Amino acid sequence: MKLTTILLTTFAITFAINATAQHQEQKEKSPVEIAYEQTEMLREDLDLNHFQVFKVDSILQSNIAGVMNQFEEMKKGGLQNPDSYREVQKRWQTKTDSEFEKLFTLDQFERYLKLSGMPSKERKKKMAELRKKAKENNKK
Repeated sequence: MKLTTILLTTFAITFAINATAQHQEQKEKSPVEIAYEQTEMLREDLDLNHFQVFKVDSILQSNIAGVMNQFEEMKKGGLQNPDSYREVQKRWQTKTDSEFEKLFTLDQFERYLKLSGMPSKERKKKMAELRKKAKENNKK
């Protein structure tokens, strides 16, 4: 029994050390790399056309670089309040959502909001507003 406990503990420690070492070896991804990965995911999940893929990649590259730069400035300024970082991230997410809203069809945007983790009640309210707005625009 003691031998099994020792072997399991040794295995767990070895695994943790290897995982930590691998994590430290990974370099931080650039905004271009992050945007590419997210664009590919959205391309598949939302069935984006070529123009939409181009625009999504451009929007994400710009906005990811913007939020990263703002985080870096905050870090250099000594700001360590997590709420401040969350607020900055929320502003950039709102900017991205606003740009995607103009680019995607209503169905694509609804799926995007679901993928982004927006709560169902909030998402349904947002989509009802957008559908109402779209109907009003079609009447004009």
